[in-house]
Amino acid sequence: MILVSPFPTSAIRVAGRLLLGCLLGLPAGTAVAAEGVIYYNRVATLDAPATLRRANSDGSGDQAVAVNLPAVLRPAASRDGRQLLLTSKDPGRPFKISNNVFNFDLATASVARITSFEDVLSTQGVLLTNDLGQVIGDRINSGYTINLPYHKAFSPDGTRVVVMNLRKTGTVSRDNIQSITNDPGTVGATSGRFPVVEIYRVADGQPEGSYVYLGIERTGFNQGGDGVDWHPTRNEIIATLSADIPATGNAGRTGMEGTLLAIFTASGPSGFVRKLTAPSGRADYYLDVGTLISTAYAEHDYAPAVAPDGLRVAYVRHTLRQDNRYDGAGIAPLPALCSIRVINYDGTGDREILPLAEGVWVTKLSWSPEGSEIAFDLAPQTVINGWNSLLGDVSRSEIAVVNADGTNPRKLIPAPAAFPSWTVGGNRNPPPRPTVRAARNAKKVEIQVDGLVPGRQINILGTTDLKGWNVVHGFVASAASETILVTPAPGSPASFYRVQVP
Repeated sequence: MILVSPFPTSAIRVAGRLLLGCLLGLPAGTAVAAEGVIYYNRVATLDAPATLRRANSDGSGDQAVAVNLPAVLRPAASRDGRQLLLTSKDPGRPFKISNNVFNFDLATASVARITSFEDVLSTQGVLLTNDLGQVIGDRINSGYTINLPYHKAFSPDGTRVVVMNLRKTGTVSRDNIQSITNDPGTVGATSGRFPVVEIYRVADGQPEGSYVYLGIERTGFNQGGDGVDWHPTRNEIIATLSADIPATGNAGRTGMEGTLLAIFTASGPSGFVRKLTAPSGRADYYLDVGTLISTAYAEHDYAPAVAPDGLRVAYVRHTLRQDNRYDGAGIAPLPALCSIRVINYDGTGDREILPLAEGVWVTKLSWSPEGSEIAFDLAPQTVINGWNSLLGDVSRSEIAVVNADGTNPRKLIPAPAAFPSWTVGGNRNPPPRPTVRAARNAKKVEIQVDGLVPGRQINILGTTDLKGWNVVHGFVASAASETILVTPAPGSPASFYRVQVP
């Protein structure tokens, strides 16, 4: 006799408590987490490949999720918890630099490619699509284009995907085939990122609608291109774009470069609907004991995440600060100053809910399925040759959670953990219930379990009296279907088994 019982766990563990202004490595506090499951990336070292993992909403049950892709960056879950969008290099093409977006079905473990980006080379005016890693350093290559579609989200019905592709162009070499020198030229002498928002159909991976160009990303330190999301019920998307923002101060500037969130329609010839956030800046000059001091700050809004009710949007605001006492020229940015904010979808009620410590970076936000909490990653800001970059160290990143009103911030998943995506599943809405078949195989019982989620722990429980159940076989599912042989208890007139999904 086979009994099937998912038995979702309900234990609550002690979670790490985070203090305002200092969110790394602090003592633990107690909190009751929201429901659902969080998918995220683990990057052990900066040169190690990212792995995909999942944990319950209270941080328990942390485990790897197997997926047949060479890399699995920045998971984005569908709202029904069935599918994951992943950014990865193409299987079997190690020299290709451009990434693509893939759809991972958690119930069947099937993987389907959504986008079809290629490396593009310019060689004496001829465009080629060779994998860039095979030819980089070749003196006759004059330029390149690669595609990095890191940000993506499902439409409300899961049939379409919005992709924000960071299209990077640059110079492979300044030399040419007519050169009589051995100078290989300058690799990557000029480069820039051009965010492009595109929509694709899940069924066949074909683009739908027109491109939306969002300007140059991170020229003058802006964060255009850092994040996109789709409204849960409307045919509208929120994207991050660079823009001129109003400025005040005695330096006489009325505008400067910033980053804001804007709403676009997902169909139709005219994409732009309206601005959502209204960042601002300030520039000042003053004398300090005869020394001219110049200071400036500009607000950059990024990482939008629409709440499940569609009425609120969480985002990150980075206040980029510059001061000539810091670097002598007033160009280099000071350590990051980020905060998490929430704004109503109609543009009202913009408020800060969680200020972060100086030098702490946040890359991604994700709402809990019922909209009561917000998960976010936070990491020490990456410093490159003394320069404060607009990136966090993913190998030291951890995932934390805060109530939607800014109360009770706390650590959830220790480092290394980055790019959370919170969806239904786990405690409240488990994945599809497995189906079980059993047959006798000589003196053993052959149990076949279908409808599994790869990477999820499965236990086979056995009993002879229907009272005391013991684990007779435990394993982590590696495929959607698994077959297990169990041996009945010797001398027992009958044995009973059931499947447990913790």
